[in-house]
Amino acid sequence: MRSLTTFQMVFTTLPAAFAILHFIFFIFFKRAKENLYFALFLLFYGASIFFDYQHILFEEGTQTMIYLGIHRAMIPFYSIFALRFVYSLFYKKLPGQFRIISILLLISGIVDVVDIQQQHNILFHIVMLIFALEISRVVATAVYKKREGAWLIAVGFFIFFFFSIFDTLMDAGIPTLFQQMENPYAIGTFAFVITMSIYLARNHAGIHQQLIKQERQSREQEIEQRLLEADNVRKTQELAEARKLQLSMLPLCLKEYGGLDTCFFMEPAAEVGGDYYDYLYDKDGSLVLAVGDATGHGMKAGIMVASIKSLFLTIGFNPDIPAFFQQCTATIKQMNMGNLFMALTLVRIKENKLTVSSAGMPPVLIARKESRQVEDMVIKGPPLGGFTGFSYQQKETTLKPGDTILIMSDGLPELFDDDDEMFGYSRVKEVFNEASTQSPDDIIDHLVSTAKKWRKNREQLDDMTLVALKVKP
Repeated sequence: MRSLTTFQMVFTTLPAAFAILHFIFFIFFKRAKENLYFALFLLFYGASIFFDYQHILFEEGTQTMIYLGIHRAMIPFYSIFALRFVYSLFYKKLPGQFRIISILLLISGIVDVVDIQQQHNILFHIVMLIFALEISRVVATAVYKKREGAWLIAVGFFIFFFFSIFDTLMDAGIPTLFQQMENPYAIGTFAFVITMSIYLARNHAGIHQQLIKQERQSREQEIEQRLLEADNVRKTQELAEARKLQLSMLPLCLKEYGGLDTCFFMEPAAEVGGDYYDYLYDKDGSLVLAVGDATGHGMKAGIMVASIKSLFLTIGFNPDIPAFFQQCTATIKQMNMGNLFMALTLVRIKENKLTVSSAGMPPVLIARKESRQVEDMVIKGPPLGGFTGFSYQQKETTLKPGDTILIMSDGLPELFDDDDEMFGYSRVKEVFNEASTQSPDDIIDHLVSTAKKWRKNREQLDDMTLVALKVKP
């Protein structure tokens, strides 16, 4: 009696103490639900051991049957939480077989309690075998896949099942080495509880280290983000200054020159645009106009624009426009600017004569007052910086009072709407013709407002430059 009471106290208080410990772990870290399932398993398991020894210690029949019934009623519950504990270690989602096995355990437990006078029935043994095989499968799979600490779980369950087999042999009337203990399965409690606790402690420590690592990474990312934000602010300021400088290099509209009303317009698609317009006066009384479009956008395109402006202001007086283009190409080649090119239209106006040449630019449009028709002067040629020695062409035409000239980059005709439809050169000619009787300012306003209404919410992908000139009476 004294020995059995000692065994009862030891095998009951050990799982109860560890159950309280792991329940406290769960309270302070609710994400680790495996601590909760392990604590519930230990509580029911400790209760099962307590009442199993209790029914042996009491010789009176009624009390013995009550304690034995409570012991048997605990078995399905600690088995269910043991299975739930193992699933929580190696599965993110609870498998469907858990419900089936849980129902079978509850049914076998009810049958076992009802048939209290007999040894464990065949259903109980079958269900417990299924339970043991399922846990063995899950643990063996985890060990095979080399899951962290899975071998500890395997050792704990192996010892637990090993001593449970001795207890089953005793129930079948076969003597074992642990006959004097009455319940040798309780010996497995020590090894099982200790190995499971070691695993959970390692797991908890790993989670803690991971949280520390994540916190350190978060701080590093925050510092890196601040540095990036500071760098972005610096770059934004630099781009804003570059945009301001570029716009300051562009001339304002000419209200009157040699009988011409003019207006210039440019809307960059990026902070620093690749479009360019400019003019200068020749000593022979000519007005020379340049409209260009550099490759791409941003700082590289801005460098190309600045280079062309320098060349235009230096040698743009040359009345031979094709020769000017060839000089520009040779200079760009010498600067080793890689794949950067410059499309350019150059227009020279003297009295009523207009001379134009183009290097990869859209046609120059002329709205005739008399015919109310729009002529397009198409001149084909590669952008500057492409082919050395290319023979560019130039065309001439006569201007009359009321005629209107439109020089543009490809930003307006190649504008897209929400349906990926391009504005197109035909629509540009049509809209230009509608407003050709108005002033250059109104013509450009009409073209820009029409284009914005047409593209709706679509982002502007290219720089848009327009120069309008009207011959005054």
